Amino acid sequence: MRAVLFDMDGVLVRSEEVWFRVVEAAGARFRGRAITRGEFFPTFGQGTAADIPVFGLRCSTAELDAFYVSEFVKHLDAMWVNPEAAPLAELLTQRGLRIGVVTNTVAPLTRAILEHAKLAAWFEVRATADRVAHAKPAPDLVLLGLKELGVSASEAVMIGDSRFDREAAKAAGVRFLGLKLDGDARLERLGDLPVELGWRSSWRLRAARAEDLPSVEALLTEASLPLAGLRSQFPQAYVVAVADARVVGAAGLERHGADGLLRSVVVEPALRRTGIGAVLVDERLAEARKLGLESVSLLTTSAADYFASRGFIATPRQTASATLAATEEFAHACPESATHLVWRP
Repeated sequence: MRAVLFDMDGVLVRSEEVWFRVVEAAGARFRGRAITRGEFFPTFGQGTAADIPVFGLRCSTAELDAFYVSEFVKHLDAMWVNPEAAPLAELLTQRGLRIGVVTNTVAPLTRAILEHAKLAAWFEVRATADRVAHAKPAPDLVLLGLKELGVSASEAVMIGDSRFDREAAKAAGVRFLGLKLDGDARLERLGDLPVELGWRSSWRLRAARAEDLPSVEALLTEASLPLAGLRSQFPQAYVVAVADARVVGAAGLERHGADGLLRSVVVEPALRRTGIGAVLVDERLAEARKLGLESVSLLTTSAADYFASRGFIATPRQTASATLAATEEFAHACPESATHLVWRP
């Protein structure tokens, strides 16, 4: 295998809510009444050309595409980014595979989505709906992606989450891996691809349980990270990474008023640099967005550069809220020399 093709919506990101807002507005603009959720969600992913007859819109495909582009960027705040996408893209690239996006979205929106998701640099090959005669479920987009990656159908796999993806891959002769969808193989999470390819044993994320505490304490002790304050927030503030029923990583997000505290991010030494840490961090930041937190702080003596690369900004420790300053992490566990970094949604 030499290449992997990714559907975008539902795989790398989830923009159903963004698209609903856009299509809702398109209904008001082009048919005189808004499109309802009941109308929209069964059709999600069908492409612009199909939207016009399905929703009864009075416009051309070009007019609707232009409206979608202008409206979509107003609602990017509602888009969810798969926290496993960037680590997986990095791993595939390191392994020498070529990767590309195959999407029923047009090029300007694809660019906006990938840039907002911080995935643009990984997916330079983009087969988009405005570049072919027929969008998925026709094979045109998949064939275009194969051509631009310089591979044959037998040398690639495609990952998608809809019947449109599955039918397009089949028509193009490409092996299809369904994300929570039956195909030639089925993936329950994007991060299971390396398992499917035989590169490593499976690991997964789940909410922490009370019985995980000894394992997490052992990981933190081995990494010389503080235990103070851990038990008061465990397990409710934590997620863990589990491989073969063994806890191999953890991360906590404490909530203190409108602020969050990211702490105890740890991965078993043998599994570092495999993407587990990045997935743990991104999952906790996604939770911070869900909770509506205004900021997430952390203290570190050794990983400031890593967290800076993930959007955290070094900030004077004295600027932390009184609530954060009173936590075990700030008041006792971390030395004054620790760097204070802050992330904001």
